[in-house]
Amino acid sequence: MMWKRIRAHISAKDEQPQSLVPSITNSRRPSANRTTFSQRGRLSVSNNAQDSDSSTRGPSPFSPYHEESPGIEDGSTNELGLHVVYKPSSPAALDIIFVHGLGGASHKTWSKYQDPGLFWPQQWLPLEPDICTARILTFGYNARFRSGGPPNTNIADFAKDLLFGMKFGKNHAAEDLGIGRVPLIFVVHSMGGLVVKKAYLLGQNDENYQDIVKSISAIIFLATPHRGTNLAKLLNRMLFVIFQSRKDFIVDLNKSSAALEEINEQFRHVAPRLSIFSFYETLPTYVGPKKLMVLEKDSSILGYPGEISKPLNADHHDVCKYTSQDDSNYVSVRNALKTLVGNLGLRGTNALKTQLPDEVELVEQLFGSRHTPEDDFAFFQQRWMPGTCQWILSNPTFKLWLEDASSSRIAWLNSPPASGKSILSAYIINYMRESGQYCQYFFFKFGDSTKRSPAALLRSIGLQMARDVPAFRRDMAKLSQEGLTLEKKDARFIWRKIFSLVLSRLVLPKPLYWIIDALDESESPKVLLELLQSLPTFRTPIRVFIVSRKSESLSLAFERLSISSSVDIIQNDGQENTSSDIRMYVEHELKYMRGTEALKVQVMENILERADGNFLWVHLVLEEILGCHTQQAIKQTLDEIPAGMAALYQRMEVAVANNLKEADRTLARTILVWIVCAYRPLTLKELSQALTPEFPEFLDLKWTIQDVCGQFVVVEQSSRVVMIHKTARDYLTNTTNLQFFIDEKISHGELFAKTISFVLRPELRSKLGRNRQSIRAAEPFFIYAATSFPYHLRQATTTSEKMMDMLAMFFKRPSALTWIHLLALFGQLEVLVTTARVLTWFGSLNRKLNIEKDPLLHRLQDLELFELWATDLVKIAAKFGRHLRYDPTAIYKIIPPLCPRNSIIARQFGKSDPPALSISGISNTIWNDCLARVSLPNGAKAWKIKCAGRHIAVLSSKGSIVLWDSVNFEETCTLRHEEFVTEMCFNSKCDSLVSYGFKTTKIWAVPSGQLVADIPNSTDSRALAITFSENDTIVLIGSDDKVLRQFDINATVKSWHTLDPTLLLENSPVEGGFITSPSFMAFNTDATQIAVTYRGYPLTVWATNEPRLIGRCRRVLKHQPNHARPSVSWMAVDRLAWNPVVDQLVGLYKDGCLFKWNPTYDENQETRAMADEIQVSPDGKLFATSDSNGTVKIWNFAYFSVIYQLSSENLVADLEFSPDCKRLYDLRGSSINAWEPNSLIRFSDDGETLSDTASDHQTSTSISNISEAWIVTIEPITALACAPGGSLYCASRENGTVDLFDTMNGKLLEVEKSSACLAVDHLVWGGDERHIATVDLGGNISVKHLYSPSTGTETTQFKVQYLLTGKAKIGVGGTHQILLNRDSTRLLIVSQDFGQIWSTETGKIVISGSLEKGETRRWINHPLQPGLLLGVGAKDIRIVKWNDLTGVASLYFNEDCSDTGGRSNVDTEDDPNSSIAQLSLIPKNGFKQDVYINKAILTQDGEHLLIQISKRSTKRLLILKTSFLENSENNNSPIFLDILCVSTEVMTKIEVPLGILPGQRFVFLDKDFWMCTLGLDAIRHSDAVKRHYFVPRDWISTESLEQCCMLQNGTFLFPKDGEVAVITSSLGEARW
Repeated sequence: MMWKRIRAHISAKDEQPQSLVPSITNSRRPSANRTTFSQRGRLSVSNNAQDSDSSTRGPSPFSPYHEESPGIEDGSTNELGLHVVYKPSSPAALDIIFVHGLGGASHKTWSKYQDPGLFWPQQWLPLEPDICTARILTFGYNARFRSGGPPNTNIADFAKDLLFGMKFGKNHAAEDLGIGRVPLIFVVHSMGGLVVKKAYLLGQNDENYQDIVKSISAIIFLATPHRGTNLAKLLNRMLFVIFQSRKDFIVDLNKSSAALEEINEQFRHVAPRLSIFSFYETLPTYVGPKKLMVLEKDSSILGYPGEISKPLNADHHDVCKYTSQDDSNYVSVRNALKTLVGNLGLRGTNALKTQLPDEVELVEQLFGSRHTPEDDFAFFQQRWMPGTCQWILSNPTFKLWLEDASSSRIAWLNSPPASGKSILSAYIINYMRESGQYCQYFFFKFGDSTKRSPAALLRSIGLQMARDVPAFRRDMAKLSQEGLTLEKKDARFIWRKIFSLVLSRLVLPKPLYWIIDALDESESPKVLLELLQSLPTFRTPIRVFIVSRKSESLSLAFERLSISSSVDIIQNDGQENTSSDIRMYVEHELKYMRGTEALKVQVMENILERADGNFLWVHLVLEEILGCHTQQAIKQTLDEIPAGMAALYQRMEVAVANNLKEADRTLARTILVWIVCAYRPLTLKELSQALTPEFPEFLDLKWTIQDVCGQFVVVEQSSRVVMIHKTARDYLTNTTNLQFFIDEKISHGELFAKTISFVLRPELRSKLGRNRQSIRAAEPFFIYAATSFPYHLRQATTTSEKMMDMLAMFFKRPSALTWIHLLALFGQLEVLVTTARVLTWFGSLNRKLNIEKDPLLHRLQDLELFELWATDLVKIAAKFGRHLRYDPTAIYKIIPPLCPRNSIIARQFGKSDPPALSISGISNTIWNDCLARVSLPNGAKAWKIKCAGRHIAVLSSKGSIVLWDSVNFEETCTLRHEEFVTEMCFNSKCDSLVSYGFKTTKIWAVPSGQLVADIPNSTDSRALAITFSENDTIVLIGSDDKVLRQFDINATVKSWHTLDPTLLLENSPVEGGFITSPSFMAFNTDATQIAVTYRGYPLTVWATNEPRLIGRCRRVLKHQPNHARPSVSWMAVDRLAWNPVVDQLVGLYKDGCLFKWNPTYDENQETRAMADEIQVSPDGKLFATSDSNGTVKIWNFAYFSVIYQLSSENLVADLEFSPDCKRLYDLRGSSINAWEPNSLIRFSDDGETLSDTASDHQTSTSISNISEAWIVTIEPITALACAPGGSLYCASRENGTVDLFDTMNGKLLEVEKSSACLAVDHLVWGGDERHIATVDLGGNISVKHLYSPSTGTETTQFKVQYLLTGKAKIGVGGTHQILLNRDSTRLLIVSQDFGQIWSTETGKIVISGSLEKGETRRWINHPLQPGLLLGVGAKDIRIVKWNDLTGVASLYFNEDCSDTGGRSNVDTEDDPNSSIAQLSLIPKNGFKQDVYINKAILTQDGEHLLIQISKRSTKRLLILKTSFLENSENNNSPIFLDILCVSTEVMTKIEVPLGILPGQRFVFLDKDFWMCTLGLDAIRHSDAVKRHYFVPRDWISTESLEQCCMLQNGTFLFPKDGEVAVITSSLGEARW
């Protein structure tokens, strides 16, 4: 029974001798014949054989996540405050808190005889099937009434203490308790009930605690004095007699006290929300020498409707203490708890679904999986027989590994093949689980491609730890939120990011145990063992137990590992340790064999004599013997069965071949091919569909497999079909003379044909309309086929005409889009990148083979098709992955038109009938590697860039740091250091940034931008490098005065301290060198080393944790490719960067050479390459350089070769890789560019393909094919304006040209070209659609009239007539707005401090003047009165006349909508008849306006005004019907407008409001740049938003979002790279 495995706390006097079995207790006390777990944490064992079967049971309900309060009575067991005493293994759906009463304590109150073994909240409740799903806590407070109790504390004080503990309490690992997330039940004794009632009442009205008290759902009162007790007065008198002060909380207990009456009066109003049980005492209690009834029944029950009350056969003390689980009082209380848990459990589960799944889902996204190796463990655990494997527990080496919990330790058990190693691993895993330890495990499987890499192991171990350790889970969820994914990362990157930077810093209450099985089946075991070398640096001990075969290479690897770590080796030769297990197994199996005992003995001796420690051989022999029907058959079988696995496999193969029909032999071979060559094991359902149509409609596939494949194949409990052992797989694939020999290359070709044929089925698209669960049920093989056909094509390592035909057919048909749809639906878009890599390889292979072929057979068109798709697949995943995950169907009609015209997907699928989307106006012919481009405001230059998590931080030349979100490139905040900044850095958690200026260092919270600390700097020094260290608690800098300084972030007074005055002191002269100030510094990843460069001295590397010089960089005497020979020569270094995975660095010599150097081993390699900047990718695989010509190169770090080159004329200021290594950022002028070249994406996703032997098969050229891109210089769009109600629009460029376009016919003519080449920054149409006004940066204004010279039907022929040219007076900040009136006879020009109105008829200024009004406005024509003008402000609209700008009326917004920070008030001093002063855009004296108008437009339907108001980072959107403006002029009294406000919920989705289309449809771009509509009748409901299509992310810039606009018919104009994209869709139709 499961309850037998619960651990108990025992006192030191009960401690047993040290041994190996974990603590187990019954319901009362730890018995002498049971094993215990000592207080000191050492494992101990008993010799009782009665519990030898405990390993057969499942894990304890505590195991392995049980939190306990250590210690005994009067120690830590009676702590004050809130403490967890039990936590279930899965997230708790309920919380139960126990609160003691007067004179009680958090453990003693609930323990009979003060015995910890009878502490029933911890010892018994976790055994109850329902209650064990809840977390159990106790609350302690100082309610002692003798010495030590606080005299002036009352019940309210205790209640406040309880509330504080629930809100801010931490567990032993300093993690938030999280009270209030799930329903809460209180179990309270005596005065504890009054404390809880008071806390419940106080929390109702305190916003700090409202969420917590809302979770309180039930209270179980145990003898609570609701109406007080007469003994309270007596007790205070007794205290007075013994010279103790009176206690206020005892006064509160007096009958009818003011405190109780207040509590009862208030509580009766809120009690109906709670489920209440009241238990009352029925026996008198000893009070001194007498027995008295402490509480009568009427005081112990509330008498409320719905309250359930029950008497207990106990006195006041024992209503909460019980002698056993059979105690009737305990049963009553337990049953009440069970009822409450049953009633509230579903509510708690639903609450968890809205909270924890977010965290769990984030972790699963991070590791790329939600599955742990539980199925593998169950498979081997089922094959374990009770009594076996126990020899390992007494093995001295294993005991040493298990018991030494003070440090990390590694044990390696090696044993011959098929000797039961995996079953032993499963036994150890189960043992550790039952011991209540943190145990993670992994089973390598060479036959399963998903389970043979070290990266797969680390992801699995990490996922298990995230589920086991809450602190680690939270850190992983945060990494996931920052956009990190590990599915395609290699082992070194995962180890550094997850284990070295996170796990190594955690301090856990007990060690972590990792069990790793079949290391010999890993594709790169040496990589894993190299990573384990850093375990001694982890703060929590990690014990690693590795099981594998023995090999020479592994022996050498473990020998190297032992240099840095404690390594113990267990040699298991398969004889001594396993012979008893084999005997036990044989005896057990022969019980089921018919025959005499003598026959059984004879068979057993025969088997044992020949077993040679091979469990698998014994298992297979017993299977055959148990299938015999006569004694003679048994003896014959024993005589015929050979010794050794090879001979036995041969016999099995012959038996299968001879016993089958021809059709069955074909079926057997097909099944074996699938099992041996599948990318991962198939389930029965998947295999059944894979075998169709050749082998349809199996009656029982499991029985069929066992019948036709014999003993070679096993069907696991999880329905996966696998080989019985790796040796069986090796036998079938390596023995060529077998009838069932499997040629892997040919077999993979067959499986490729099968899988791609399945995906080619045209009917599959219609089935994708179902949900994922339905698709899996209906087409179980679909997902495998879609994700694995590239794998089978690559593993075939050859080509054929059939392969070419099928692959070409697939990519020429719509089935390719269906395939992408499926991958997006199931979150497998990374398969696109894998497929692209395979297509590139396949094309290259065929081109090489073409050399020997007839040119007529070269199939060049198909090869070009594959290469084009290889490009497109990577771009689709990179540029549209986010959109596809949201809407997988976008691949059919939205994405193809958005792709470049020359891309293969656009050529094949870009035109649909009818077209859902049409793109014109841009020369979008080829893919652009630029993902996004953003700019610093006000023309500031970008100097430095840092990336961490989702954050991009850019240091500007003006000393401010601007942060963007790397997902949507939305600006998150600006950090204003307000002085020149030299360095900045994120911490490892990505929630803080430090900036170092000339005078101060500042720490900022990210992304809020709040200043956390401001520390004065040392004078006369400049930081050259800055970093966080020691778990982000220390900021460390290296400065140009050759000093390392640090400060403690957690210190009360923060100040810089010198790390070590001897560091960086160069006392050794170098030939030709001279010491100057350092020119450059860089810390390595963990800040344990710093590299320093000088202008006249070699590059040096120092250890920061001790004053030690590690090495000086010696120049290679003569450059020789792939050869390094150190010499005494040296060269000064300009720039360098550390590899974050290995302690190597790359740098730039002053003479223009690029070098790579390992300072520890002094290994140096260099190549000739000019560069100015250099940066290494986070995974250490790549580095990037930029040169003075603006060219950026990406290099393969290992092979020192270029894989990508980006050419441009613009100088690069800095470089940075994204955290996922798929993106490169560069700074050019004011621009921040994000590049995602295909080669970078392919390389970053190539984490699973390398093994220990990969270098034997790869060359630098094989993975370093250089791809090149060029940045074409463009003239960006500076202004865009569309004619009202028509299809015409104008666009101006930076070179001063203004062109006229028609949405249907493109460019019509050049309207204007500035002779001074000044950019036109303002462009506006007149209301008659035939006049255009422009203003350039120099203030030159012009108004043109467009007219058609012909009177025919041709309307696209226009000529230009200049009506007005002049020079406007430019105020502070330049021109802000221009506007033509309805008939284009007036032109309004507004700047910050000046305004003018020009007449287009006379060419003269009509009115002008300075602007002194302190409110920003946007000006538009009155939609109903041609002679009027509307000035839209933050709180009102002013109506003025065009002819003289005199005021007509003031219209005020309803305060509920306009108020972005305070109440809207009418300024009674404002003069409604003032003129030019009303045009002001900023307040006088130059103060920045907090509230301003982003946009004010007459919408496309002509019926509404759309107004966007900003206040700092907050935006509001107001919609006003134009009909409200009727009859508003000449009204001297204030008019308040009824405004339709867009809700905050909807505003969070809006990036750019575009207008209101006919049919009252509000249209906007959302935060992901989807074009969206929302009916005005649902304007406050975000769930009514409808998405139509999206704008690609690489089109987006700050300027394009400001300039884009929408026409009345739904056509969308969007500037892109100096052109205007015209996007036509069905948006203008009413059905949208």
